[in-house]
Parts: sequence; structure tokens; C-alpha cells
Amino acid sequence: MSHGQGGPGNWVPGGSNTPDWNALAADAERRRGRKRTTTIIISALATVVVGAVVAFAIVSQSGDDGEPSADGGSSSLPDPSETPGGEPSFGETTLPPLPQPREFISDADKDLAPFEPGEFWAGDTMEIEDRSYAKAATHAATDCAEAASPELGTALADHGCAGLLRATYTGGGVAVTVGVAQFPTEEDAVAAREAATGNLLALTGGEAPTFCQQGGCRTTTNQVGRYTYFTIAGNADGSPDSGEGTPAQQAARDGNDHAFARIIQRGEAQASASASALVEERQNSQD
Repeated sequence: MSHGQGGPGNWVPGGSNTPDWNALAADAERRRGRKRTTTIIISALATVVVGAVVAFAIVSQSGDDGEPSADGGSSSLPDPSETPGGEPSFGETTLPPLPQPREFISDADKDLAPFEPGEFWAGDTMEIEDRSYAKAATHAATDCAEAASPELGTALADHGCAGLLRATYTGGGVAVTVGVAQFPTEEDAVAAREAATGNLLALTGGEAPTFCQQGGCRTTTNQVGRYTYFTIAGNADGSPDSGEGTPAQQAARDGNDHAFARIIQRGEAQASASASALVEERQNSQD
């Protein structure tokens, strides 16, 4: 049996009156395939048109030139800070920058810890690398000049020295007095260091030996934040020291390092307390 290439009415005259169901099914499937293809093409075109409309709307809102701003966004897109109320719609989730130790040892308004021998010279020893010195005496002077030679005393007073703490350490046949002077500002401390001549007076008496009374002692002068610090070191038996690489010379350097470490520790302790207060305040505000 043969049939035409058209629809169901194209039977050949004289042929069977029974429809060819296989041919009808194949023909219907072809029509459905053409319909699906047309639908897909129309949908794709619609998507392209919608995308073009949205893109045009975005460009239209971004301003005339559409140039990006310095922070990578469009120069005329709304800023969250310009929304009603002047605040972003989301809550702050990060802490402000944590305070740094240097802030405290440089600013009298923040550097509020007591400046006294018992706390500043905490501990019974001065440990520097493998060298150990025992603490023998401490002293606090509100009149800084009384703990310094006349030349150094004048420089300290001229720049507003508010107090000077001393501690004497002994070990290995030598003794060293370490002194730390506090000033109103970092600028005052720098000026005092630059003007410093003379020397710190050795702190003797009690368990501290009498030393540096006949000259031949080693001294250092330095500054950090609003503090200047000094050392004077010599032989514990009072004899003058001379030469290079002597125990007294090393003791002066060790005392310098110890003073610096104690000042930095003072800043770290206050910075840590301030950071803890910030964290607690944030936690309380979220409860």
C-alpha cells in the first residue's frame, strides 16, 4: 500500500478505506517537533529582549558617563550611608581597631597606670638572655633632679620630668642602677634625651653595694614614648671599670634593655585592659 506525503485525506483512490495509523502518528510527531522548535526560538528571543531592557535600565540609572568611582562602584549609585536615617540597614559586626601599646606610653591621657617602684620594677630579678641579676634596691623621686647629676637634673627639670624611678641590680661582680623618667608628652621626653648630659646617680644602700663613687662607670641614655631611661653600671667592689666587653659594660646594656622592656610591658598591660573593656562593652550591647 502506498500513501501520499500530505495529511489523512491523501489516500490513493481505489485503496483501502482503513487509515494508515503508523503514518498518521509519524505525521503528528513531525508537527509537534516543529511546534517545539518554534516555541524555543520565541523564548530565546524574549530572553534576549528582556536582558537588553534590564541592561539599558541599569546604564540609565548609573549617570551620564557611567564611569566607575575610586572604590570600584558606579559614581552615582546610592550610598548606604545616604539611606533614611543615615545608617546602613545591616548591623556592625566587627570591633574597632584594638588599641596599641605605643598609644598608651605616648599619651598621658591614656597612660593612667600607677608609676611607682613596686609595680614598675615587679619581680626579684632582671633576666637578659642567660644573664641574671638580683634586685637589690628601688626608689621613687618626684623631684627628678635629686636622682641625677646636676647636669642631667637640669635637663630633666627643664623639660617637665614628673617622676623618676630607680632600681639597682647586682650579679657577676657588678651592679647597675636603671632609671626611668616620665614626662608630660613624648616631645618632652625626646627633648630631654637630646639635652641630657651628666649621668644617673647610682642607687646604693641596703642590699645594694656602694659603687660608681670613684668614676670608671658605664652609662646609657635612651627614650621611648614619653619616657627617657638611663643606666649606670660598675664593679660591685667600687673599683673603676675600663676596657671593652667588661661585665660592667654588659650590665649597662642589659639594664637599658630591661628598662625598655618594662616600659613596653606597661603599655601592653594597659592596651590589653582597654581591649578587654571594648569586647565586654560590645557583648553587653548585644545582650
